[in-house]
Amino acid sequence: MTADAGAGPTTGRAARIGGVGLASLVAAAAGYLVLLVAARVLTPAQNADFLAFWGLLFFFFGVLGGLQNETTRAVHVALATPGDIPARGPRALRAGLLVGAALALALVVTAPLWGRAVLGPEPWLLVAVVAFSVLAFAGHAAVAGSLAGGGAWPAYARLVGTESVVRLALTGAAAAVGLGTAGLAAGAGLAAATWLGFSAAPAVRAARSRRVGVPGRAFAGATVQAMAGTAASAALVVGFPVLLRVTTPADVYALAAPLLMAVTLTRAPLLIPLNAYQGVAITHFLAHRDRGARPLLQVSAVVLAVGAVGAGAAALVGPWLMVVVLGPDYRVPGAVLAGLTASACALALLTLTGAAVLALGRHRAYAAGWLVATAVSAAVLLAPWSLEARAVASLAAGPLVGVVVHAVAVRRSTAGHR
Repeated sequence: MTADAGAGPTTGRAARIGGVGLASLVAAAAGYLVLLVAARVLTPAQNADFLAFWGLLFFFFGVLGGLQNETTRAVHVALATPGDIPARGPRALRAGLLVGAALALALVVTAPLWGRAVLGPEPWLLVAVVAFSVLAFAGHAAVAGSLAGGGAWPAYARLVGTESVVRLALTGAAAAVGLGTAGLAAGAGLAAATWLGFSAAPAVRAARSRRVGVPGRAFAGATVQAMAGTAASAALVVGFPVLLRVTTPADVYALAAPLLMAVTLTRAPLLIPLNAYQGVAITHFLAHRDRGARPLLQVSAVVLAVGAVGAGAAALVGPWLMVVVLGPDYRVPGAVLAGLTASACALALLTLTGAAVLALGRHRAYAAGWLVATAVSAAVLLAPWSLEARAVASLAAGPLVGVVVHAVAVRRSTAGHR
């Protein structure tokens, strides 16, 4: 029996949306607070290094989101299918840890090729932290996916929310005792093992022992495909500091912390609620599929309106707010903040159209939109412009091209339903 058993359909759905949505908001808020703490205790140059580490860490966490999604699907199949199919599949946690171990090993083996370019001249401690964190988070993704697949939404929400709060506590403690960039990085990474502390909980014990509903080889193949799709979105959503660092001279990137924090803060008002309720958006598009692309256009109009108001507010009060929140070293012109807010609107549209494409079952088109967006953004960063101009243009151009790819897929999929 799942955690939702015994509740009515409406009550269970409301609890799922509310609990998971709250956990997502807590996770996002805790992440932003970690970045604010880092900005306060590190010099701008040190914070630029930390932001590159943070982008790399959460890029890999985003990649492992594909493992979580596939685990959710496969566990659900196992529980919903009668017969001996569940007995033939591997245990979800064991399979997840094997995926994490393979990814961590590949990371360590290839680190000499990219370590210094991404993490600075002495990258090896940070590489070790990322590798450990990847292995630990693979366990988190497997357990969370198994909980979701079994419908244990309260336990799922507690796990997701607690992991982010532990990250905030560990990095806060490292900052309080003056451990610097390495200490904050270690705290951010070690929190990925939070799921081990839930091992005694009945729902988590059950989730750890569940089997997926497909043979191991089929599960591995599907997981690799899912991780390829989430890698494309993670590269643009959380991996931008890495893209900026590898396309920027070291002396210029050392001055990039104010810009990178501005990117983070201007995205928050749109992307936090949108990411928290992507599942609701997918349900909305499915429920109104007979109306063609109009539901997508209506929601997109709301995003554009919010983005326009936000860009105006960013230009007027953004520079003052940056200094108040982060300190005098984080001065960013209002025009740049307005441009970054507009580019955040473009990324929100890409997230929204991606949800619509997934709702229509067009997984390849979903991945294609994000891949094209990331490629265009990276290409724009190679232009011979100022740091600010390259960032604004990159973050706007890439998502807008990706939106076009998704929009074409939506139009083709809904043409017969109008």
